[in-house]
Amino acid sequence: MDGFRRAKNNTETSAPATPPVNQVQPTRTPPQTRPAGGAPIDLSLVEQPPLVARRQRRSLLRKVIYAVLLVLLAGAAALALWYHSALQPLNAHDTSKTAFTVESGQRLSTIAANLQQRGLIKNQYAYQVYARFTQQESIPAGVCSLSPSESVAKIASTLAAGCHDYKVVTFYPGATIEKPLYKPAGAHIDQTMYVKYVLAKAGYSASDISKGLGAQYTGPLFADKPAGTTLEGYIYGDTYFADTNATVGQVLQMAFDKMYTDIQANDLVAKFKAQGLNLYQGITLASIVQRELNCEDKPTPARKQTCYSYQQTIAQIFLKRLHEGGTLGSDVTYIYAADMLGVAPTPTLDSPYNTRINSGLPPGPIASPGLLAMRAVANPSNTDYNYFIAGDDGLIYFAHTLQEHEANIAQHCKILCNAS
Repeated sequence: MDGFRRAKNNTETSAPATPPVNQVQPTRTPPQTRPAGGAPIDLSLVEQPPLVARRQRRSLLRKVIYAVLLVLLAGAAALALWYHSALQPLNAHDTSKTAFTVESGQRLSTIAANLQQRGLIKNQYAYQVYARFTQQESIPAGVCSLSPSESVAKIASTLAAGCHDYKVVTFYPGATIEKPLYKPAGAHIDQTMYVKYVLAKAGYSASDISKGLGAQYTGPLFADKPAGTTLEGYIYGDTYFADTNATVGQVLQMAFDKMYTDIQANDLVAKFKAQGLNLYQGITLASIVQRELNCEDKPTPARKQTCYSYQQTIAQIFLKRLHEGGTLGSDVTYIYAADMLGVAPTPTLDSPYNTRINSGLPPGPIASPGLLAMRAVANPSNTDYNYFIAGDDGLIYFAHTLQEHEANIAQHCKILCNAS
């Protein structure tokens, strides 16, 4: 000691440099951080050990995969059930037969769509899948007798095998029984649409055709039809599916029945009467309107309606001339007369069918009228035109006065009118 007393330093500690051997170290807790003005944040909540994080991610991925698999399996099961159902008959209780036509070169998708539209299968896409899977997508042309009570497997098998269960006969509006001989310059007329040709194409012999066309037929359609007149005007334009053994007479009867059904549905007998015509006269005038302007072949409803309005005005002009006791002045009548006589057509041709020189209606129809032409005669337009022409451009031009009419001829009918 140096003899001086020193003051004790309260800040000094006398903790040993190393702890005793048997002394337990106190447990240290992770440091806490405290944002300015906030509560302390437990770092254990924001920092995870790498192994625990990987385990959690793998568990979540497994759950997602299992959920996706379950959805896929449920979807596959639902699709399988739908497909199985779509292959079943549309109506197992409906055993009625429908004539189904397959055109040459028709695609499977078109055939399937037609089957669904005709009420023969449930779903066109299921049919296509089945046909391709079973290698029955190649379908030959023909007419098959099918039923809604048949399964897709039965229908596909029937179509793929090819069938000709019906005789298909198509008559055309505006067609005549005999072959037309006259073809105006610049006109596009299919001269293979006449009735005898159609029947011959369906496989009937000349004697069969002659017998069928010469037979006598009865029924309300033939009311007012004079005895001894031909069937001209009565062989209604439509497609008919006749039994393979059907006679010409049976095929014609189908056409008669269809025509009278349309006449009844449109109340044409009463409407013809309102125009001063009986049924035979109404059909006769409609046949002239039909040959003047064919509207049945127009591709859209809008164009058909426009064409029909022209037919109505043509009918109005002819009816006005009839009521006034004058001549119809229709060129198509003397052209028909020339065809029947086998001579060149001229406006002065001596024939009762020539309405250029004879007043009133011709002795009978000059072609098979379509429904629109018959409706036009029954429902003429409310106009005051007196003349019309069919121009070289295929349009109809109407006129009130002869001067206007002659101007239309000079401007729009340089070929067809001169050919007449």
